[in-house]
Formats: sequence, structure tokens, C-alpha cells
Amino acid sequence: MKNSKMINLNELSLNFLKGLEQKGKSFNTVKNYRTDLNTFLKFLAKHNHNSDLVEVTGQMLKEYDLYLEKTYNSPNSIRRRIQALRLFFDWLVENDLYPNNPIKKLVSSPKKVDIPRPLSFKNVLLVHKYLQSKYNEANELEKLMAMRNLLVFHFIYGAGLKVSDIEGLNHENILPGKSIRVLITHPKRDPYTNPLPNGFLDFYTRYKKQLESQKQKDSIEFNNILFNANPYKILRGGLSARGIEIILKDISKRLQIQVTAKNLRQSCIFKWLNYNENESSIKERMGVQPQYSLSPYKKLIEESPGDFSFQEIEVEL
Repeated sequence: MKNSKMINLNELSLNFLKGLEQKGKSFNTVKNYRTDLNTFLKFLAKHNHNSDLVEVTGQMLKEYDLYLEKTYNSPNSIRRRIQALRLFFDWLVENDLYPNNPIKKLVSSPKKVDIPRPLSFKNVLLVHKYLQSKYNEANELEKLMAMRNLLVFHFIYGAGLKVSDIEGLNHENILPGKSIRVLITHPKRDPYTNPLPNGFLDFYTRYKKQLESQKQKDSIEFNNILFNANPYKILRGGLSARGIEIILKDISKRLQIQVTAKNLRQSCIFKWLNYNENESSIKERMGVQPQYSLSPYKKLIEESPGDFSFQEIEVEL
């Protein structure tokens, strides 16, 4: 490659990730990019290629393609790692650190739609009952934290929100009215609203009042709906994706079932289909493109309707 210079991919990948953080990308997004880029760096080390290099050659890319096929069974995993590397080299080109993007020569594996694996409705009810019980046996701050965790549950199962939607919610995102809704905003698409379940407004009003009282006690101010706290006081406003993940892992441990934001959200999608919601509306609420297929969900309902008969859960204590 003419007029090329040596670059350190390890060092530049750290700068790339730091840039994603500065742009406000979520903890999970940055973590996934780090994992995907580290896959390429591990490949280089394993095949005696130094991360200080002048050129990513066609032969090197062929070797990497074979390495991914041997390492990962899922085409989606392979596709994601190639896409992350492609975006990283786009960033190098934009910043005049590399003359072109060689990763465009790599053909991504075709995207496969994973089979939905929702949390069963029996276990959805079990989680809800457990969260309610935590409120009844708690002190003042613990009661507030129990209400916060119930809000997280209803934002996911009730409104179908992703963790990345939830972590930055402010009070302005709750839109009261005849049908209370939550406003979701994204930097790269138009804002949209999702409906919240029955009883949400009364519960939220009560929660907000108790939250304001606790904020005064702890001499802290923020506009986030959720918060991070220890057993003694509120530490800060907002609840990160990692914080939500910890809450769900604790529930999983206590109830001996696997509860994740993904399987709880998939349960919500089945619920919408059972209520005969318009498919276009469901896709908008999911934050996906119109061409996204709901066929795997509908097929499972047709094959075993009794196993996927999810229903709405009213927000109450």
C-alpha cells in the first residue's frame, strides 16, 4: 500500500471506544464494540500478526473470516463482529488514519432471526408478585427502591422498552392523558410513544412524591425517573443498563429462574400480538424497521397458543 504508515490498532481501538462514550452511547453498546474489536486483536495475536501494522491484506481477511466461522456457530455473531470492525475502519478513514476501509471486502453472514424465548407468563406473574412483596417488607428507602424496580418491570413488560430506552428516562418522558404513554427519543430517528399499562399514572404519582421526599432528605437533585442508591441514601439520578441488569440478576437468583430484559421484553411482544395490536404499531413500539418480521412470534402462538397467552398486568402494590 503506497504512502501508508504504521498504525497501532490496539491503541486506536481504545480511542474509538472513548469516542463512542463521549457521544453518549450506552454502557452495553460500548461493551459490545469492545468485545467485537478484541476478537480481531486476538486473531492477530494468534496468527502472529502484530497489532502495529501497515496494511490489512486480503489474505489476512480470508484468515479472519475462517477464524470467525470456526469460533462462532451463530451467523449473527459473525455478522456483528464484521460490522463492528467495518465501523471502526470507517472511523479510521474519517480521521485520516487509514486510506480506505478494507473490511468492506468481507461479506457479512446473512442475518438470522433468533427464535423468541420469552419468560413464561407464569414466571412473569411470579416476578411481579415478588417485586410487590419486596415493598411490603421494606423500610422507607427500601420501599422506594422496590417501587423503582416495579417501574423497571412495567417499562419492559408493560411498555416493551429496551434497557437503553429506560436508563435515560426523565419525568418529561411520561405523558399523562386519557391513555398515559412514555415518550422515547433517539438521536437518529423520530421520537415515538408507547402506551403504559392500567394503573401506571396513580402508581407513578405516588412514586414521584416519595422520590421527591427522599431526594430532600439526601440533599440531592436530578430529573431522572430512576435512581441509583445504597441501603442508606440515593447516590445519583439515573439507573444505568448495568444497574438494571444487576436488579434482574438478583431477581433471577432469588426466584431460581432466568429473568433478563430481553426475555421479559419478548413476553411483552407476545402480549401485544395476543391483544391483536396492529403489526406496524408493534414494530414502532419495538423500535425496529418496518421490514422486521414478527413471523417467529406468530408461528409460536399458532403452534402452541396456551404457552404464549400473555396478558396485561395492572400497575399496583
